[in-house]
Order: sequence, then C-alpha cells, then structure tokens
Amino acid sequence: MQSSLKKSLYLGLAALSFASVAAVSTTASAKSAAKVTSDKVLTTDATKRNVNLTGTNAIYTKPGTVKGAKVVATTTTAKNLNKSTTSRENFRAYRVAKTNRGSIYYKVVSYNKVYRGWVYGGKSATAFAGGLTSYDTFKEGTLTADQKTGTYKLANPGKTEAGLTYKQPAWTQYKIGKTIADTTAYKDATFSVDKVGTRTREGDTWVHVVNQNTADTKADGWILLSNLTQTNAFNEQSQVKVVVKDTDGKTIKEFNYTAPSAKGKDSVVTTDFYTGTGTSAVFADPFQKQLDSELSGTGYKVTASDSVNQVSAIKTGSTYTLYAKKGDTVTTGIKPYLAATDGVSASTPLVLKANAISSDKLNLVVTASATPTTPFSGVDGANYSANDVKANLTTNNLLTLTSVDYAKDSSGNVVATDDSSAVKGADGKVVVYHTVYTYSNAIAGTYSTTKKAVALYSATEKNGAGATTPSGDTNTGIFG
Repeated sequence: MQSSLKKSLYLGLAALSFASVAAVSTTASAKSAAKVTSDKVLTTDATKRNVNLTGTNAIYTKPGTVKGAKVVATTTTAKNLNKSTTSRENFRAYRVAKTNRGSIYYKVVSYNKVYRGWVYGGKSATAFAGGLTSYDTFKEGTLTADQKTGTYKLANPGKTEAGLTYKQPAWTQYKIGKTIADTTAYKDATFSVDKVGTRTREGDTWVHVVNQNTADTKADGWILLSNLTQTNAFNEQSQVKVVVKDTDGKTIKEFNYTAPSAKGKDSVVTTDFYTGTGTSAVFADPFQKQLDSELSGTGYKVTASDSVNQVSAIKTGSTYTLYAKKGDTVTTGIKPYLAATDGVSASTPLVLKANAISSDKLNLVVTASATPTTPFSGVDGANYSANDVKANLTTNNLLTLTSVDYAKDSSGNVVATDDSSAVKGADGKVVVYHTVYTYSNAIAGTYSTTKKAVALYSATEKNGAGATTPSGDTNTGIFG
C-alpha cells in the first residue's frame, strides 16, 4: 500500500509539473506573439495585384503570427484554390501589413468573395512571395485572319450571361462586370472583332466586339467567342466591297476584300488594290489573286491599266467598281479516256488511229464512227460542264467509238488479224474481235487552247468485225 501511495504521489506530482510547464509555455507564446507595425492599403495599379495562392501558407483572419489569428482557409484548401479551373476563384491583394519580426502579410479576397484574409507574403513588400504569387488572369493573343475579317452576331441576345458583353472578360478583374445588362436591342446588330485572348483558368477564348454601327457603342465589350455567330456581312472597318461589271453595266461578281493596311472605317487603302497610273497601273498581288479567283470560270478579265478602273481614292467601308472585258472565243480539243473504276476520273487515254500498228495495244487503238465537224468552243477561261462536253460529242456523233479489228493468240493476248499466232476457227478463218467504247461521263473544265477537255468511255469487247476502218488519221477535229 505504501508502494501504491508513493506511485500515486509521484504521478500526481508529475501531472502537476506538466500543467505548470504548459501554463508557462502559453504565457510565453502570448508574450512572444508578433505585432503589426504597419498596415496600409495598396495603391498600385489594381490589375497588377491579381494573385494566386501557392498553397504553402494558409489564409488567416489576421497576419498569421499575430495573437488571435484564426484560419480562414487551410494550406490544403489553398493548394486546391491554386489549381482552380474557375476564374471566380481568382484573388486580388488590397492591403499589406508588416510585423515587428519583419514579415510581410497581404490581405486578399477571392473574386467570388468566399475567401478573405491575410496570407504570408515573404520579407519584402516589393514583390509577392511566400503564400502568394503574381497571376495573369487573362492572356491577350493575336487575331486570326478569319477573326480580323469576320463579322458576328450575338448568338444569345438578352439578359443571360451568355448574351452579355463585359468591360473585361468575365471574372478576370475584381469588381469589373457587365458592359450592358440586356442585349436584346442588339439581336440584329453586326459586330467586328478587334481583340482576342484566353482566360487562364478556363482556357476559353474571349473576343472584344465592336458594333458595326459606330453611332451605338453601348454593347461594345468582351464576350465568349462561342456566344457569337459568324456571318458573311460586310465589315466596314476593314473591308471594301468590290463590284465587277461588264461593259454594258451588268454585274458579273460582287465580293468583299479585306484591305491589309486598314485602320478602321474610312481608311484610305488605294495601294492595297493597285499602284501606278494610266497604262502603268497594276493590281497589287494579293488583290489580283482574289480577283482572279472570284472571276475564275466567267471568261472575264479586269485590267488595272484601263482608266475606268482607276479612282482617286479607295476607302474602307466603300464600294470599288471595276469593269471587265470578255475574253476571246477559243476552240478546245477533247481527249477520250477509258473511265477509271470510280466512273468519274480518267484511266488510260484512248489512242485515236485509223489503222493498227504492231507496236500499239490494239484494243486501245480506236476509230471514231464519224468525222467531227462542230468545234468545242467558248470564251477563253470560261467554265464548261460535263454536259457541255456531252452535247458537243452528241452533235458530232461521237458518243460511241469503235476499235480496229484484232485477234488473239492461244494465250489470250491481242494480236493483229494477220499475225501467224492468231487463233483460227473451225472454218480455218481467224477469229476476229473489236471493242466498243461508249461515252459515260466527262470532266468539267475551262475553255482553253492549251488544255483539252476529258471525255470518259466504258469498254465492251464484242466478237466479229467492227465498223469499217477509214484510211488515214481522220479524227483530228474535236479530238485534236
């Protein structure tokens, strides 16, 4: 019992000693708590005070080492906020405090106002450190060629977030919100784009839109690109409407051309179209290429040196009228081909000869059943269709072509009818074959003296002699 008493006494004394030490430690901690020696509002550019939590330090109600500081967000929460994928959880620093220990603390607030408090920021007030780092909430980029020239309409006009424009891309700057509260009145408005960028957390694309009606800029602002619908409307900020007419005043083509040097509506961009005067005038290469592309297949050509195509000044937002002349009429040859298996492309060219020669593949040596008399003609550079080719072949009775007669040897190889290896029938005569080529299709193109039209034929082999083979090469007309 004495032993038990001693043991109890010992444990009691030990507990008392521990409690005494704890009391002394708490008092020491309170006495050693840091004190704030400076607390100021940050006055530097607010957009330069966007920060991200590093996750190494928590957020406190007071600078962390000051007496009474309580945790607002743990380091685990701070780490999760660091990797947030919503811009609503961006942070802005707005006060700075210094303790008597030389530590710097910044007071921050999340854009959605869920978190507000002090975070350790290192030992210098000139740069964010410790639990904070500077953060670009939005990165401006470069407009694509399509975005520069495109015109857009609001996809969801109204009061919803998807239909509104913003002074800055949404949630990328603290307390910077909508440009306009309701865009219903702009449902028919067309906008051009002059800026583009990406929100850092979401990675989505935002663009800055400008109303084409420059008298009403209330809805100009930033909007998510996916909340726009691209149109083919004329962009008067960067484009000139080009109208091409023939000499009788009939409009041949209209298109919008984006002037490379455009700097807004009414910019003088004459040199983007042509340089020089009188007979020395020439179109600028980029414009010439688009002009050629737009007039391709029409048979018309525009010349810069024609005085009627030279004007005093061309401005963005205006119309530039050009006058074109029709090309000369030319005759285009037609070349027959065996149709490929797809039925719409050419395979082997058909050799148009009247008589077989030993070096020819005899079943591809063909003769037309009529000599063509009507040329295949049209304006140089103008388009023709497959039906145009067929119509000409019909007129000239060339929808069917026939090969010269040929025979086969015992292995099935094609040989001339007088070849000693030719297979003979029971009557002792050479077995004769011929192939009939029937028109099946044609390939559209443009009239030219240098490029031939392509006509496609299918082949059917038949027993017996074919049409009488004319003497000489008589198929040099359309098949020239």
